Amino acid sequence: MSELKAYILCRFAESSRIYSSWIDQAPIPAIVVDEYLPDWQVPGDAGILITHMHYRWEELTKLRNVVEQDQIPVLILSDGILEYRNTWEHPDLAEGSIFQPLFGHKLACIGRGQARVVESWGNVGRCEIVGFPALDQVDSHSIPDVNRSGPFRVMIATANTPAFDQRQRATVVESLNHINRWVESNRQVNGRPLEVTWRLSDGLESETGLDDDIDPEARSPIGKAIENVDAVITTPSTMYLESVLRARPTALLDFHNSPHYVTAAWTINGPHQLASVMSELASPSPHKLMFQEFVLHDQLECHSPATPRLMDLIDQMVQAGVTARASGQPLKLPARILTDERAGFAVVPERFDLSTLYPENGVFENQDCQRLQVELVAAIKRLGQLPIELAEKNQYIARLMRSLDRSRERVEDMHNRVMAIRKRFGVQPTNPKDKGSDIENEE
Repeated sequence: MSELKAYILCRFAESSRIYSSWIDQAPIPAIVVDEYLPDWQVPGDAGILITHMHYRWEELTKLRNVVEQDQIPVLILSDGILEYRNTWEHPDLAEGSIFQPLFGHKLACIGRGQARVVESWGNVGRCEIVGFPALDQVDSHSIPDVNRSGPFRVMIATANTPAFDQRQRATVVESLNHINRWVESNRQVNGRPLEVTWRLSDGLESETGLDDDIDPEARSPIGKAIENVDAVITTPSTMYLESVLRARPTALLDFHNSPHYVTAAWTINGPHQLASVMSELASPSPHKLMFQEFVLHDQLECHSPATPRLMDLIDQMVQAGVTARASGQPLKLPARILTDERAGFAVVPERFDLSTLYPENGVFENQDCQRLQVELVAAIKRLGQLPIELAEKNQYIARLMRSLDRSRERVEDMHNRVMAIRKRFGVQPTNPKDKGSDIENEE
């Protein structure tokens, strides 16, 4: 084991947070491969191959060859959220190259939601729920609270690659222009002065005419930038999870109206939704914040640091490779290598508090256990009396119904007698009433 190495198939691994956050903690020495992959031969001391690059022919071919030999384990790292347009509407990617199928023995997923989607593409037993080691550094205890008074500070951001063709890019630009116009004509939100921070990418500053409002050189790290605002609006991106992880009300800006693998409590699909979403972000409802927190834990395994899980996964995969090569047998990996501490159950959000979720219902504000017990005993006693009272009322109603039936019978009998007398004496009414009258008047 000590002689084996982990080979990282990514030329820029040392400068990428996908690797730099854990590479020094790897259970075996990690070597970055910077050669042209088709010409690269897997060294004899390879204990595992690790990469997040799996889109191009060179990468797929090398990974497929190693996976087919089934002796050296291949671990694919997820580099962020799954994005629908990147998967299905990216003209520069070969169809099916996003994990359809997975060109590796295992995929280190960032969360349960991602694993479910990838498994639905025929990768059952190949997904491990790890989390995102690059976000382990986020300390929830040191994050400043969101301001509820004073200026309402919102950041409007785009993904590193916000569009994959010109049509999509035009849609992104349109959405940003609508927001800019709305901001210029609305200087307050819920009575609070509006302060906007723009964090655009891929030259969108120029296309939206916001060059003068944005200084890329003065940008603070993304984490700090998020902590300095009260809400975030972003196009579909891993930034969404980074913002929610820092407890910021976060909306997805998506004029494409594409399906979302990562859902949000607030979504802006058109300009008519800007006013209402801005207002809600400034004064978010407790139930939407709770939903946002649920989505976070479903999409990002963050109840504990991800790096130890990734190190455990690498270690066990390396050991499985050693066993396979020693026995001359194919790799044998369980459907789930990592132990699920929660046994598949969802996390109960900290925000699940009935008095907070239902502020208008005073019952949930009562925290006096003894008082509640007394009221409960009284309610139980009252409920015990209700069946007796209900039975008495039913008997009373039954008596009234019988009395009504007898009254109807007497009226019918009287009517029949009157009709018989008329017939006997040949008396006919001069002004008969409408049909259906019980008694006809004579003149």
